[in-house]
Amino acid sequence: MIKWKYKPAGNCPVQAEGWFLKQPFYFRARGEYATIEFENHFYVLAETEEYAAGWLPKWYCRLLIWKGCIKFILKHKSYE
Repeated sequence: MIKWKYKPAGNCPVQAEGWFLKQPFYFRARGEYATIEFENHFYVLAETEEYAAGWLPKWYCRLLIWKGCIKFILKHKSYE
């Protein structure tokens, strides 16, 4: 389950912070990329046309954050 510090908000960049399985994450969508970072693990979640990532809808950003959480857990099954 995601615990939010800040839900996806803002435009160019759209940002969010929180915890997934007690691991802090930072989400950012700006320029051409939407990314998520868990301490030393960085994932590109989406690539868009130039500058389009900074204007992604908030609901889509939440889906991308879940995508990043799934990628994280698949790489680090010891967090189960």
